[in-house]
Amino acid sequence: MTKLYNGAGHPLELGSSLGRGGEGAVHEIAGRPGFVAKVYHQPLGADKALKLDSMARQAHPSLLEIAAWPVDVLRLQPGGPTQGFVMPRVNGYREIHSLYGPAHRKQAFPQADWSFLVHAARNLASAFEAIHARGHVIGDVNPGNVVVSSQALVKLIDCDSFQISAGGRLFPCDVGVPQFTAPELQGQSFHGLRRSPDHDAFGLALLCFHLLFMGRHPFAGRYQGKGDMPIERAIRECRFAFGRHALTRQMEPPPHTLPFAVLPATIIDLFERAFAPPKLAQGRPSARDWRRALDQFGAELRGCARNGAHKYPRALPECPWCALEQASGAVFFVLLERFSADDPGIGPGSFDLESVWNPIQAIAPPPDEAMPTPAPGAGVTPTPLPNGLRRIQRVNALKAVAIGGAALAATLVRGRLVWLWLPLAAVAWSLLRDDAVRREMQRRRLALFAARQEWVELRAAWSQQATGHAFAARLQALTALRDRHRALAAELQRDARRIETDQRQIQLRAFLESHFIDAAQIPGILITDQMALASYGIETAADITAEALKTVPGFGHRLGHQRAAALLGWRQALEQRFRYDPRQGADPAALARLHRQYAQERARIERELLAGPNELTKLKAELLKQRAQLNIALMHQAMREAQAQADLRVFPPGLDALWRRRRG
Repeated sequence: MTKLYNGAGHPLELGSSLGRGGEGAVHEIAGRPGFVAKVYHQPLGADKALKLDSMARQAHPSLLEIAAWPVDVLRLQPGGPTQGFVMPRVNGYREIHSLYGPAHRKQAFPQADWSFLVHAARNLASAFEAIHARGHVIGDVNPGNVVVSSQALVKLIDCDSFQISAGGRLFPCDVGVPQFTAPELQGQSFHGLRRSPDHDAFGLALLCFHLLFMGRHPFAGRYQGKGDMPIERAIRECRFAFGRHALTRQMEPPPHTLPFAVLPATIIDLFERAFAPPKLAQGRPSARDWRRALDQFGAELRGCARNGAHKYPRALPECPWCALEQASGAVFFVLLERFSADDPGIGPGSFDLESVWNPIQAIAPPPDEAMPTPAPGAGVTPTPLPNGLRRIQRVNALKAVAIGGAALAATLVRGRLVWLWLPLAAVAWSLLRDDAVRREMQRRRLALFAARQEWVELRAAWSQQATGHAFAARLQALTALRDRHRALAAELQRDARRIETDQRQIQLRAFLESHFIDAAQIPGILITDQMALASYGIETAADITAEALKTVPGFGHRLGHQRAAALLGWRQALEQRFRYDPRQGADPAALARLHRQYAQERARIERELLAGPNELTKLKAELLKQRAQLNIALMHQAMREAQAQADLRVFPPGLDALWRRRRG
C-alpha cells in the first residue's frame, strides 16, 4: 500500500483506486471508510498547496453536509510538499444529468417524478447558499460537479476547483464550461478570473432549468435568423429561448417541451431575471431566492388523477404532462409497477356497463329555452323632478325666451349682423343658464345606459349558464367513455399480441436505449452538440433518426450533415452489433405494464361513469336554478330600463334628441 502523511504528520495507508481522472486519482483510505483521498499525478504549485491547506482549515459542518470538501492535506512525507487531500466519501450519488435527462432517469432514478426534481433543485439551491454563506464561490458550475442521491439530496464535488477566500487572499477558479458560464464572462480566459456569487447564480438557474424542463438547455432553442446559433453565442447574446422576449430575440423553444407558462409566476420571474441581459437584470436571483421559491413551488404540486407518475401545479386546471406526452409520444416519468400479469386484481371485475349506463341515459336533458324578454308591465310612472329643479327649469325657460327674443329683435334691426347675434345669444345662454337640470337629465341617461348594459351582461350570462351546452358536453363525454370502455378488451388483446410478435424490435430498442450519446465517443460530436441534442429529446441511440435530427439546429445543413451522419453511423454500428434472442419470448414486465395501464384506464373510466348520473343531475339542477335566477334578474332589469326611460320623459326634447331621432 502507498503511504502518505496528513497535515499533522500522521501516516495514512491508501487502499484500492476508486477512480482516475486527468488531474489525479481517488483512493480508499485504510481504516477510514467514510473518507477518501485524492492524490494528484503531478506535484502541486505553492498557490494550489496553500489553497488546499486553507480549505482544510475552513472545513465546517455546513460545508461537509453538502460538499466533498477537503478536511486534511496529504504529503509525501511529514512537512513535505502537498500531494493531495482527504475529503468525505460520497456514496450512493449519481451525476445530476442522470436525473434530469428522461432516458437517463428511467434507469438511474425510475422512482423520480416532477416533485422529486423540484425538491432536488431546491436542495441544489441550498448547497449553493451554504457555499456563498462561507464567503466562497463555486466558479465552475456544470453538471459534472453536482451529484444527487435517491432521496434528492445534493452534494457538490471537485471542490478543489472552487474560488476560495481565506486570510484576506483570493484563490481563483481557473476552469469553467462555456455552456454554463454567464454572458458577461463569455470569451474571457478563466485563468485568474475573479468570480462572484452572481456568476454562480447564472449557473444555478441553468441547472434548475435543466431539472424542471427535462434536460433542456434554456439557450438551445430554434433560431429564426440565418446560420447556426451555438449555445455559447446564444448565452453571450442573452437569447433565452423560453422567455417572454424570446420572439424579439428571434428564438423559440424546441418542439414538445413543457410550456414555460405552466410554472408559477414566482419561478418564471426568477428565470427571466437570471437570463436577462446583465445591465437589465439588476442582480440575478440569489441561491436563497431560489431555495425559498422552490420550497413554495414544491408544496403547491398535486398528483394527476389519470397518471400517478405526473405532478403539476395545483393552480392549473389540467395536467400539462398528459398533454405533452400525448403530443410528443414520449414518456417523461415512469410509473413503477409492483404486480404480475397474473394478478387477479386487474381483471374485468363485476362492473356491468349496461346497468351503469341505463341511469345515465334515463336522465332527460333540460328543455331548450330561449332567453325570455319580459315586459316591464303597466303602471310605470316617471319620477317627477323635485320642486327646486322645476323652479330652475322654469327660470331657464324664461331666460331662453328672453335671450331668444333679444337675438330676434337684434336680427330684425341689424339683419346683416346675424352672424354676430346668434353666437352672442349662445354665449349668453351658456353663462346665464343653471346646469342643475341638465346634470339631473345626464344622471337619468346614465341610469338608462346602466340598465341596458345590464341586459347585455344578462344575455351573456344566459348563454354561458342557462343553455344546455354543459349538460350536452358532459353527456357526450360520458358516451365517449362508454364506447372506450367497450373497446378496451379488444385493444388490450391487440397490444399484447403486438408485444409478443414484435420482440425483435422491442429487444433492439432496449439495446439502443442503453447506449447514451454523452457516454460515447462519436467523431465531431462536442459537448455543445450533446446539450443541443438533449434539448430536443435525443439522448440515446434509440432517439437518433434522420427526421429527428433535422429538427435540431446545427444538424440540418452545411457542416451539420457531417454531425448527423456521424450519429446515424453510430446508431447503425450499434444495430449491427445487436443480437436477437428468440428464447426471451414476450417480456413479462412489458405485459404486466400493459395490463396495469389498461386496468388503470378502465378503473378511471368506471369511476367517471359511476359518477355520471349524479353529475348530470347536478348539472341539470344547476341549469334550472340559473334559469330561474336569471329570469328574476331579467324582470328586474326590464323594470329598471322602463323606469329609466319614463324618468327621461319628464324633460322636453332638446335639439340633440331631435337630431338623434332624425338620424334614427
